[in-house]
Amino acid sequence: MSRRSTLADLLNQGASSNAGPAPEMLQPIASGALRAMSLSLERMSSEADEARGLKSKIVTGDHVVDLDPEQIDASFIKDRIPVEGDIEFEAFVKSISEQGQQVPILVRLSPSEPGRYQVAYGHRRVRAAARLQIPVRAIVKALTDEELAIAQAKENLERQDLSYIERALLARQLEERQFDRAMIMGALGVDKGDLSRLLSVAHGVPADLILAIGPAPRIGRPRWVQLAELVKSAVGLRCAMAAVADESFRTADTNRRFGIVISTLQQKDASASGGDETIKSTSGHVLAQLEETPRRVRIMIEDAAFRAFLLSRLPSLVAEFETENLS
Repeated sequence: MSRRSTLADLLNQGASSNAGPAPEMLQPIASGALRAMSLSLERMSSEADEARGLKSKIVTGDHVVDLDPEQIDASFIKDRIPVEGDIEFEAFVKSISEQGQQVPILVRLSPSEPGRYQVAYGHRRVRAAARLQIPVRAIVKALTDEELAIAQAKENLERQDLSYIERALLARQLEERQFDRAMIMGALGVDKGDLSRLLSVAHGVPADLILAIGPAPRIGRPRWVQLAELVKSAVGLRCAMAAVADESFRTADTNRRFGIVISTLQQKDASASGGDETIKSTSGHVLAQLEETPRRVRIMIEDAAFRAFLLSRLPSLVAEFETENLS
């Protein structure tokens, strides 16, 4: 036998001894089971990826979800003044009923109540959905108080939806929340002078009077500044609140309400400046003339006896005043 054939035989023997069982001895796995296992693993992987993706989208604000309006609380900043019988809101509800909600609201998880949400912007859409008893479409995003306030202010201002006095009240609320001036200016899109004027009006006109008048969308800064000046005095404020109590005020719309208040104040101011208020005795005898302005009250005594009486009573009147007001 040649060397070449001997080497070939040895190699063939080694291969035979190292080989495993013959192919026909292996137990085959059914192809259906393999396919089911593969599909199950793929489904589990897909569901895990989807869950991670959904969570990521919710956190980053990229995903719109449907929420129950009853689970959503208002922002800690009130950006609108409520109006009784708001015709625009009724039209808004009708639009959503017919066309659906076109723009999602922005919410965050409630910082105080698990399972609830707090709205950054979209309060009217939440109210409309609650009225219609339908879910509200929302973006859920992690927001700090400052981020929520900025988002709320910017969204309303970009839509040019807030009146001047609503912007002033928004500035005041942000200030009361101790946000710094730079943040407030950025949120409202105003400079230092504009912010100062907004705050001056918001502090100068009492909140009760503002809420009674309403948003007054047609009334701009100059007239609100004028109103703030007219109600600086106690007399002016009493006059304004008396106008609010009048029946004509209650039945007027928000812009007309502003007009009623400021017209009443201007008439009172003109009357006081004219010095035509007369103090008389019960018999009709003129004792003094009274001039009253937002800054001072001037009494011009015409009766000598009344003058002497008043001067004699001044010390006791001062003492009575101090007892009631300074103690």
